[in-house]
Amino acid sequence: MTSVQENKNELEAAVRYCESAISRANATIESMEFRQQAAKKSWHEQTGRESALGYAVNDLKLKNESLTKKLAFMTDEYDRMKGYADRLLDEQGTMESELEERISEVADLKVQLVEERDRSMGYTNEIATLNDQLAELSKAYKDSTHEEVTMKKAWREQRELVALRDDQIAMLERRLAKKDNPYPFNEGDIYYVFNQLDGTWIESVWDDESERIHDSPSIPSHPHRVYFTVDQKNLLDKFKPEDD
Repeated sequence: MTSVQENKNELEAAVRYCESAISRANATIESMEFRQQAAKKSWHEQTGRESALGYAVNDLKLKNESLTKKLAFMTDEYDRMKGYADRLLDEQGTMESELEERISEVADLKVQLVEERDRSMGYTNEIATLNDQLAELSKAYKDSTHEEVTMKKAWREQRELVALRDDQIAMLERRLAKKDNPYPFNEGDIYYVFNQLDGTWIESVWDDESERIHDSPSIPSHPHRVYFTVDQKNLLDKFKPEDD
């Protein structure tokens, strides 16, 4: 808005200047015409001066026409800028009205915000109480669940140990029942021996060398060597310390 007002002031000053220049030019023209008429009476004495005055008058007329055109242009520009300034003033009034409405809406929203905040404080206290109750219920549920899981795990371990014992007993019974095969495995069977020194399993395939080692009295572990099948080995792996 400041730049529009400045332009408007400049245009008004330019118009006043042009009007003043035209007035001065008209006065000068009238004066020159009067002087020209006086000079015509004594033209025989002032021929050279009359010619100069005629040129001056023509030059002033040209300047007057130029100033008149400039004044017309400046007037049109002034009217255009005035219309633009009026539109800006109308828009400013509209924007000020809208701004007042927005300020009123913001004030209402602030009041609603305070009310909502007060209500939310009450909700927060209720939520905190409910969270405390939920924590207590969750702790009680976890304790009961942990006891249940521990009992189920112990029961499964006992059941698997019983199954392992039954499996070893069945294997021994099969060995005793087979008079023609005194060995615990048939040729090609995969079996395991537990290395007690480093706690690892030694995997082997039953063959002639396995039978020779099994029958050799020079082996310190004979005849107390304990063999395990694949299923027995997988079952015992479940009871390693790192799995507990």
